[in-house]
Amino acid sequence: MLAHPYPPAPNPPGLSDIRRGLAGTHIPDREEHAHAAVALVLAGEAADLSLCLILRAEHESDRWSGHVALPGGRVDPIDLNPREAAIRETREEVGLRVERSPYLGSLGAQPINRDGRPTDMLLSSYVFHLGEALEQLTPNAEVAEAFWVPLRHLLDARNAGYRSALRDGAAYDSPAVIYQGHHIWGLTYRVLAVFFERMQLRIARPMP
Repeated sequence: MLAHPYPPAPNPPGLSDIRRGLAGTHIPDREEHAHAAVALVLAGEAADLSLCLILRAEHESDRWSGHVALPGGRVDPIDLNPREAAIRETREEVGLRVERSPYLGSLGAQPINRDGRPTDMLLSSYVFHLGEALEQLTPNAEVAEAFWVPLRHLLDARNAGYRSALRDGAAYDSPAVIYQGHHIWGLTYRVLAVFFERMQLRIARPMP
């Protein structure tokens, strides 16, 4: 009998696992470089959580136009710190008020690459638990679609694939998780990889 080509998907992390995995990570209120902030908004029962993701609307001025992303954006002068920026952007983009929700921790600051090259920007990521209900999402004009993705889906290798991209004019395949026809790849994929690594887990990757 032939072995199944995909290993069994691991159990997704629960709330207690996430709290332990994120404990001790600190992000200064202000970074030396201009940067952005995103929110990993979780909802659902403690052992079966889902994550809020958005599909960015098509805009010529948006370098991530049309990409699947986490709610968030640039830190503005009105924001007291990057975490406040993530909270504000989440409220504006999908209508969720995570300032009222338990804060689980941060992923630290990650460098932002563009077309495979480093930039002078850093991305700060913050994790919240909205509650047991998957609340209705109300996208604004910057968002084409918003949806909830089960964490278990992001860990299952059967959902992994590739997304074609360009770097210096040459095509390459970037690893991705596919959900309802959407490719979760690039910066968002890297943020989620770091998130799962904190719980000693590995985001779904294409089989060699």
